[in-house]
Amino acid sequence: MMNQSNPFRHLAVAGFACLMAASCSDVTDDSITLPDGKYPMTFTASVDGLAAPNPASRATTDVNGQTSWQENDPVAISMDGGANHKVYKISDAGIGAMIADGEANTLYWQKSDETKTLAAWHPVSCTIGSNTGSGEVSITDQRSGFGTLENILHAPARDYAYSNGGSVAFTFRHALAKVKVALKKGDGIEESDLSNAIVTFTGYTAGTLGYGGMTDSKGMTGSEGSNGDISPKAETPAGGGAATYTALVIPQQMKGKKFIKVTIGTGSAARDYYYTPTNSTDADLEAGKQYNYTITVKKTGLVVTVTGNGTAWTDTSIDTDPDAAVTYRITTPEGVTIKAASGGTLTNNGDGSYTLSAGNAVTITATSTYIKSIKGLYDVAGDGTTYTLKSDLLIVEYSLADAQVGDFYCRNDKNEGYLIPGDASLTTEQQAACIGIVYSTDVSRIGTAAKQALTKKEVNTPHGLVMALTNASEGCRWGEYGKDENSGGTDGAPFKANTDQLQKQYNNVDGYGETHWIIDEYGKSGNALKNTYTAFYHASRYGTAESSTEKYAAPTNTTGWFIPGMGQWWDILSNLGGIDLTSYQDKTAPLTSIPDVAPIAVANINKYLQKISDATPFSTGTYFWSSSECYGHSACNVRFDSNGDLRLDWSNKDYSRIRVRCSFAF
Repeated sequence: MMNQSNPFRHLAVAGFACLMAASCSDVTDDSITLPDGKYPMTFTASVDGLAAPNPASRATTDVNGQTSWQENDPVAISMDGGANHKVYKISDAGIGAMIADGEANTLYWQKSDETKTLAAWHPVSCTIGSNTGSGEVSITDQRSGFGTLENILHAPARDYAYSNGGSVAFTFRHALAKVKVALKKGDGIEESDLSNAIVTFTGYTAGTLGYGGMTDSKGMTGSEGSNGDISPKAETPAGGGAATYTALVIPQQMKGKKFIKVTIGTGSAARDYYYTPTNSTDADLEAGKQYNYTITVKKTGLVVTVTGNGTAWTDTSIDTDPDAAVTYRITTPEGVTIKAASGGTLTNNGDGSYTLSAGNAVTITATSTYIKSIKGLYDVAGDGTTYTLKSDLLIVEYSLADAQVGDFYCRNDKNEGYLIPGDASLTTEQQAACIGIVYSTDVSRIGTAAKQALTKKEVNTPHGLVMALTNASEGCRWGEYGKDENSGGTDGAPFKANTDQLQKQYNNVDGYGETHWIIDEYGKSGNALKNTYTAFYHASRYGTAESSTEKYAAPTNTTGWFIPGMGQWWDILSNLGGIDLTSYQDKTAPLTSIPDVAPIAVANINKYLQKISDATPFSTGTYFWSSSECYGHSACNVRFDSNGDLRLDWSNKDYSRIRVRCSFAF
C-alpha cells in the first residue's frame, strides 16, 4: 500500500543497489565458492535523476500522480530469464531498503567471481485488460486519470557481478510510454471549434508485466498484438486555450498504423481524421519515454507536428511552431477517379493516395466501385462530384465485406467483382456492370465444395451468394431418367444421399459440388452433357460467348456460375422472395405446396430485378431446376404455380419445360 509522503510531479525511474550481507574478510580469492546461505543479496531503491532527501520516491496514483514507497511494497526479482521470480519488500521507505519476503524468497551469491543476469519489476503481478474483477488494470479509459498505470516499473535485464561487498545498481523505468497531444487553433478556426473535439489513441489494450517489461496479451512487442481505442486524459491549460490529451500506452512501433484519431464536429457533421506515422522514429513507442504531437486544426485541414519524441517521461511542454505549407491528402480505393478542379496540382502517390497542392478542390467520380462514405471536411457543389476541401479526405468504398441481401453484384473491366447497395439508384453504366443480386450473406449456406473453390482462388473469407439476372435456359431436362447419380460414391459426396425430404432440401447447399460433378462426369466425351444433362450444359455455358451471355461472365474472385442446390433456392425464396419457410425446415415430407404465396415471392424478387434494364423478371407459371437429385428418376425444383401455389417439389429428370437460373459464391 502506498502513502502520500515525499510527493513529486515528474514520472521517474527507480534503482536497486545490491549489497553483500556478510563480512568481506570471508573472501580470500576471487574464484572461491562462497558458503551456501551465507551471502544473501540485499537491495535498496533510489530514483534515477532525483537528489536526496527523496531517493525512494517514485510516481504513482494520487490525484496529482504523486506518492512514495511505503513499507512492505513488493518487488519481483528474477535471475533465470523470468521463469521464476522472488519477492522482496520495502523495509525502510526513507532510504528504500528492501528485504526478502521470507527465507524462501531470498537470493544468494554462490561464488566470489559470479555474474548474475537480473531483472526486476513492480507490481509483482500486473495484467492490463478489461476483464474487471480479475485484478486487471484498465488502459482503455484514462479520461479521469492514469490510476495505477503510473505504478508500473521495470528494471531491464542486465549482468551484475559480485563485488566483494560493494553495491550494484539496477535502473528502473516506467514500463509504459506516455503519449501527449496538444490541439492548436489554426487559421479560420475559433476556439469554440475545438471545444467539441475528441482525441482517441490506438494501441494495445491488453498486456502483462514481467521479465521483459510490459508486453501485449500474447507476449508480443511487435505487430502481433490486438490494437483498440484508448481514451486519454484531457487537461486545459491554466491560462485557457485548447486542451492537451495524455495517455499511457503499452510500447510498440506504430509506423504505418492509425495512431491518433481526432473527431471534429458532432452528430452527422462529425468527421474522423487519423494520424498514421510514416517515419520509423515518429511513433516508435518505448518504455519510459514521452512522445509529443501538436495537431493544428484549421479551416483548410489538419496538420500534425512531431516534437521531442523519445525524451524522458516528463511533462515537457509541446512545441507549437508555425504551420507548414498546406497540402491535402486524398486516400481512395481503386475504381475512383480523382481530378483537380480549381487549378491545383494533383499528384498520384502510387500507394492509393493523391496529394493536392496549390488548390483546394477536386472532382470525385466512382467508376468501377461504389463510394460508401467520404470522411473529412468539405463542401460539395451542386453537381455532386466537385468537393472543396477543408481537410484531408478518406474515401471508403462499399466492399464485399459490406454485402447485404439485395445488393447489386457488378463486374469491372479487370474481371473483378464489386457491390452496389440494394437501395441505390443505379446509373446506366452501373446497370450495365451488374450481373447478379446478392441473395445470402450466411457463409454456412455456401457449401464445402464452393468454399474450397474460393480458397483456390485466394478468397479465404467468403461473403455470400449471388443469383443471376437472367435464365441460363428457358426449358430443359435435368438428366437421365431412372439413373441414380453417384450411387457408388462415399458419404458426403455429391448425390450420395437423396434429397427426398423437405429437411434434406433445406440442408442441401452443395449446388457448386453437384453441378461440377455432373459437368465433369458427362462432359469429358460424347454428347451426354449436351443432350441428356441439358440443365448442367446450359449452366456450364452461362456467362460465355458460346451462349451469347458473355456480359454476365462471373468475376475471377467467385466460384463461377452453378445451379443452386435446393437449400440455396430456399434462401432465394426466403431472403429475396420474403417467404417464411422456417416451419418446413424440419419436416420429413418429400414435398410441399404453400398456397397463395407464389405471386408474393415473384413480386418481391422482381423489386430487385426491375432496377436492371436487361434483367429477366420472375413470373407465375414457371418452374426452376435445382442441382439436387431426389431419386433416380427425379430431381428437385421450385414451382411458381399459376394458381398461386409455391411448390417445393420434384419432377422426372427428363421433363424438359423447367428453367435454369444460376448462382455463384463470392
